[in-house]
Amino acid sequence: MKVIYIIGLPGTGKTTLMKRFMKQYDWTPHRPIDLLDSHISGNIRVLGKYEEGETFSGTDRLSMAVSPRAVEFIQSKPDEVIIGEGDRLNNKTFLSACGEDLTIIHLEVDDETRERRYKERGSNQSEKFIQTVRTKVSNVIDAFGPKITLFGEEEGCVHSFKHETTEDTEKVLEFLNSIK
Repeated sequence: MKVIYIIGLPGTGKTTLMKRFMKQYDWTPHRPIDLLDSHISGNIRVLGKYEEGETFSGTDRLSMAVSPRAVEFIQSKPDEVIIGEGDRLNNKTFLSACGEDLTIIHLEVDDETRERRYKERGSNQSEKFIQTVRTKVSNVIDAFGPKITLFGEEEGCVHSFKHETTEDTEKVLEFLNSIK
């Protein structure tokens, strides 16, 4: 099992990246466990719901109660590459359950780009919600990113990418395809 999870503030392009990744394959909707909708192609599973015309996709379209079920699924160690994005499973409990098999892709954009994207998609997420996500992302980076230990610096499993242009998307896709 290998798990790749994409995190970032709303408007950093997580769903855009995932939809671009998914264009490379033919997908079949699949629910491996109650509440955990996904799409599968060969040994690659994308967590969440992706439907044409939906602004918000991925794990953000799953039930608020999905996290314990997702942990249960991950702990069954399926022989798959599992990829997800979004706020719903962006938490230490789910990500810790992935163990050594986890790679986190952290997308970043400048505030101007993020604000423009909010307007383009008609986003009405409150500043309080955005601050909550900012805190969750920061906590995940602190928990899973690089650390200074008695033995030196440990790399961690977080890889941060600027994601403002089409070229940036291609670079992240190249990285994603190289680790899956």
